[in-house]
Amino acid sequence: MISDLFPVETLDEPRTIVLGASTVAYLLRRSVRRRRIVLTVDEHGLAVDAPWRASQAGIDRFLRNSTTWVKKKLEEWSRFKPRSQRWAAGESIRYIGRLLTLEVAAAPAAATVVLQDNDRLLACLPAPGDESAVRSAVVAWYRHRARTNFDERLAHYGRRLDVSAPRWLLSSARTRWGSCNGRGEVRLNWRLIQAPQAAIDYVVVHELAHLKEMNHSRRFWRLVEKAFPGHEQARQHLEENGRWYLAM
Repeated sequence: MISDLFPVETLDEPRTIVLGASTVAYLLRRSVRRRRIVLTVDEHGLAVDAPWRASQAGIDRFLRNSTTWVKKKLEEWSRFKPRSQRWAAGESIRYIGRLLTLEVAAAPAAATVVLQDNDRLLACLPAPGDESAVRSAVVAWYRHRARTNFDERLAHYGRRLDVSAPRWLLSSARTRWGSCNGRGEVRLNWRLIQAPQAAIDYVVVHELAHLKEMNHSRRFWRLVEKAFPGHEQARQHLEENGRWYLAM
């Protein structure tokens, strides 16, 4: 018997299923490494990750039992039609929950970005018509403001949680707001600076609480609630609006 030198370990199959009164298309992704069925909904639609040997009947049953969740998520993503951010005069950008109007002007030397009155952000640079250059200048400003803001909030909530100020770094992740590793290092996503301060504070508290509880146990959530009472609203804001911030 000759063994297969290149065994197939994954398989993607487009499929459909009737959920309620609707026919829903999805991508079935089988893998020999998968141990349970997991559903994902994003801008590409519904995907079903399943173990290699999972029966189609079992997959269909899992989907029908998840009908409410699937329809809710598909509806949310149907409303999310991301507009490409333009980096030109008159465009709007977010900053700590505010909408700023971007103004662009020519400058003979290095780029400068200044927050002005009436929610205006003025970017002066040698090539004001180059949108990539404008973006780079504004992102550098975002990152500078994020460092200042996050540093102050880490110190503030560190005192509340009775933890020493951790070593922390800015993150550019596209899928998560923050992280905390076993060495006590915290990472915070600079794109958070677009969100209201309460949402920023929630992420800061969340990661600081991990310095005491490296899990999501009840004890962990009690620490979060103690340092930031009513954190659920801030958490919900990120769940509902975070994709817009991450698309920056």
